[in-house]
Amino acid sequence: MGQASTPLFRRAIVPWYDSDAVCYSVVALMTVILLFSIIGIVAAREVPEYRGDTWVPVLLVLMSLGVIVSTVVRLVMRNARRGSGLL
Repeated sequence: MGQASTPLFRRAIVPWYDSDAVCYSVVALMTVILLFSIIGIVAAREVPEYRGDTWVPVLLVLMSLGVIVSTVVRLVMRNARRGSGLL
């Protein structure tokens, strides 16, 4: 029987939805949503009738921050494995 010739050091295949370009796009889009929701918080606090509905933009802030943090951590971990910086 022949010996299987599998290379020991293979490059990991990154799926398209986890590529650097898509991760940067997600961070950019979530930043826009974060700014939009901050404006929503300010607008909801100015109008007395909408003060009770401030939880909606606050929820948007928390969710967009969660996505931004998780995506940035993923980018940093991937680039640290490669031996390069974030950019």
